[in-house]
Amino acid sequence: MQQTTSPNAERILLIRMLSVKDTATIGVAALRHFQTKFPDSHIDFLTFGAGADIIHLVDPNVETITLPAHAWPNDLLVAIEAFLGLAETIISNEYTQIVNLDTAFMPCFLARFLHDAGQSVAGNMLNISVQTLLNQFQDQTLQPDFVQSTERYMQSTFHGMTRLQSQWWNTQQFDAGYTEFYLRECCGFKDIDIDVSLSIERIRQINSPSSECALSESRSEQTTAKKIALCLADAHDGYAYPYICELKEMLELKGFQVWTNGSKERRLMETLNNVAEADLVITKPGESQWYGKAVCCLTLLISASESPLISMPDYATDQTARCPVHCPFTQTEQSVCCCDTPEELADGIESIFAEQGR
Repeated sequence: MQQTTSPNAERILLIRMLSVKDTATIGVAALRHFQTKFPDSHIDFLTFGAGADIIHLVDPNVETITLPAHAWPNDLLVAIEAFLGLAETIISNEYTQIVNLDTAFMPCFLARFLHDAGQSVAGNMLNISVQTLLNQFQDQTLQPDFVQSTERYMQSTFHGMTRLQSQWWNTQQFDAGYTEFYLRECCGFKDIDIDVSLSIERIRQINSPSSECALSESRSEQTTAKKIALCLADAHDGYAYPYICELKEMLELKGFQVWTNGSKERRLMETLNNVAEADLVITKPGESQWYGKAVCCLTLLISASESPLISMPDYATDQTARCPVHCPFTQTEQSVCCCDTPEELADGIESIFAEQGR
């Protein structure tokens, strides 16, 4: 089924590609905002890999343009070729407005190419022409840190984007954390309603009956035990929580039912389905931390070195330094682990449910 619009309606393309988490937070909230602001328009979405699945959970009628995971390599010239192919598709669709919400280098390259080609582009783009970039690459004068630093390569029609690199959470708090800060303050969507929830019914429909859904199966047993999802296999700081097995064992000894996504690579919809069946999901700052808000499950964030004010979870541990034992990026003679212990976490989780039961 296609979107039904009038012949003279605007055709808008939204771009958010960096990761599934970015699509599921900033992308989802922005899509709903544009659908509300331009109800008669035709809105498409450019995303990356499994990001298309997220957009279709929000609205199966939204058309997506998707760059496959293998088409975004580290080789700059190969990536440029892939994104120029995207540009050809985009130009042929004759959009009246293209909005790049991404900050990564290649989406900004794409936006700049489209802008230079005469397309109506808003948002983030390279601050030099594509031809200048290619000349610098061929002359071997292109600095590696130019490609790696948002501050160096990006310009924006969003005036608030100058706040992107600030430690905004120390001076201003947002109920929806970074997603709200980025869209409301950086992009200037002051009247946006931050809604990043996904359809649990559609998630369950996508999961096949043979999927391993431990929490869902246990719910059918009519047990009163609280259900906990441990989604601790990834983290922004480069190291997963090191005591997942110990934490799982301690929680089970306390009578909780526990599911973890760390034992094998799992399908995204299977993971979301298990989190939706849980009473609490535990994550570190990383790709997994959006699961809870997406399916309306309470979240406990193991903060580690990141301030919980950035994501505003329901519960959070105290912020610590990067662990000198488990983090591969620390350089210190100290050799004492500073990760939250499984004992502390298990007791804290028990107290959360005890508080809820009062």
